[in-house]
Amino acid sequence: MVRKDSSSVSETFTGHRLDRWLKRTDPYKGLNLSQAHIEKLLRQKKILVNGQKATASTRITEQDQVTLAKGLSLDFLRIPERPIPKTKAFVYSQEDIQFLSTLILWEDEEICVLNKPSGLAVQGGTGTTKHLDGLLQAYGRGQPFRLVHRLDKDTSGVLVVAKTLEKSIELAKAFQKGNIEKTYWALVEGLPKPAYGTIKASLSKDFEESFEKMKVDPKKGKTAVTHYRLIKALGKKGAWVELQPQTGRTHQLRVHCSHIGHPIIGDVKYGAQKSSSGLCLHARSLKIPDISTGRGITFTAPPPSHIQDILKSFKVNWDLYT
Repeated sequence: MVRKDSSSVSETFTGHRLDRWLKRTDPYKGLNLSQAHIEKLLRQKKILVNGQKATASTRITEQDQVTLAKGLSLDFLRIPERPIPKTKAFVYSQEDIQFLSTLILWEDEEICVLNKPSGLAVQGGTGTTKHLDGLLQAYGRGQPFRLVHRLDKDTSGVLVVAKTLEKSIELAKAFQKGNIEKTYWALVEGLPKPAYGTIKASLSKDFEESFEKMKVDPKKGKTAVTHYRLIKALGKKGAWVELQPQTGRTHQLRVHCSHIGHPIIGDVKYGAQKSSSGLCLHARSLKIPDISTGRGITFTAPPPSHIQDILKSFKVNWDLYT
C-alpha cells in the first residue's frame, strides 16, 4: 500500500488552482483523478489544504501543504486507469503570437494586462488546443506568465497576468481577499427594476444538470453578492447594466442576472433566448492595489464588436458612458 500523508506545493505551481495541481503533480498525477472525483473528495474533506477544507478553485502557494484526511492513503483515491488519448502539442505560429500582442492593454516587468476576446478559452481542456495560456507562453518565449484569475470562454474583457512569482502570489492573495475591484458591462433581457440594487444569492454546483453549471442554493451554497445599476434602457425589451461582483463565484454574474429575471443576452445556459450575438458580458475594468504607492491602478477595455453593434442599433454611443 502506498502511503503519503502530506505533499508540499512547489514554486512552479504557485498561484495555480488546486484541482490542476492535483492532476499534474506526483503522486496524485498517477491516480488519473477526474474533475468530478476531485470535487467530491474536496467536498467530503478527504483532501485538505493546510488542514482546512478547500475547493477545486483554491489558489495555492509554495507555503501550502496538501494532505489526506487522517487514516487515508493514496490507495483510497485510486480509480481504475483509463487510456489517455495521444494528442500532439499545439504549435503556435508567428501569426498567433502577433494576435496575442494586439490584445495587450499594458505590460511591464511584473504584469501583463489583456483585453481577452469572447470565444477564446483562458486555459486548455478537453478538445481545447488553442487558448490564452498557451498563447502567452509562446509570446513570452521562455518567460513564464502566471494566470492569477480567469474569465469564462465567452466573456470578454480585462484579464491580468503575473510575470514574476512574487507578483503572482501578491495578486492571487488580493483576489482571494476581495481586494480587486471588478466592473462588468452586460446587456440583459428586460428592464431591471429598481434601476440599481444588490443581489445576494448563494451559489453551488448544479450536479443534477452539469458539473459546469451553477445554481442558487440558499441552504448549501456559498455566499455570492453582486451590485448592479442600470446604465441605459435599450427599448422595452433590454437593458445595458453595470455589474460589480463582491465575491468571485463561478458564473456568478450570469446566475445572478438570471435569478432576478434578467438573463444576459446570449446566455442560453441560464435562461436567455437563443441569440446570434453571443454572450453579452464584458469585464470592463479591473482595479488592482499598488503596494508601492498605496493607491489602486485601474485598467479598462473597450467592449467587443458584438456588444458595440447592439448598442449602435439603439443609437447608443458606448464611449460616452465611461
